[in-house]
Amino acid sequence: MQTQKLIFAALLFLLSTTGIGQQEQRSVLLPAHEAKAVSDLYSQERAEKIKGSWNPTKADLDGLEANLSEISEMKIYGWDSKIHIDHPAQYYRQYIAVLVAGKRMIFINAFCDAQGLPDWHDRMVIVSDGATCFWQVLYDPVTKQFSNLRINARA
Repeated sequence: MQTQKLIFAALLFLLSTTGIGQQEQRSVLLPAHEAKAVSDLYSQERAEKIKGSWNPTKADLDGLEANLSEISEMKIYGWDSKIHIDHPAQYYRQYIAVLVAGKRMIFINAFCDAQGLPDWHDRMVIVSDGATCFWQVLYDPVTKQFSNLRINARA
């Protein structure tokens, strides 16, 4: 009986330290240099001009995560009002701290599936189609509001 308890305790410890049974990580704060990729790609098609980066706090990111569900209520720029992002927390999300006209914002780049994207934790994923499987939005950590929700075109 004592041996079984020890084996069970060791198994629980092993599972908790290897990540088995833990929820898969679906979000990451990308390095500051990725702000240039955001600027290069999105400043041309968006009204807001993205220039520079900053270092968000854990509280900034926690606020973003806590309010993610609000994205599902937003109208998507340029699309039928019937189309929405359902369950935004289920997407893989890349956070990039950017300066928009000098204001601190967090750019969110989201996608349905990370399979085949081994470096999504390090580099911004750029896809030009995919509709609601790929979306982007800005988050203001001061007001805790999202704005400028866009989805990719359909192929």
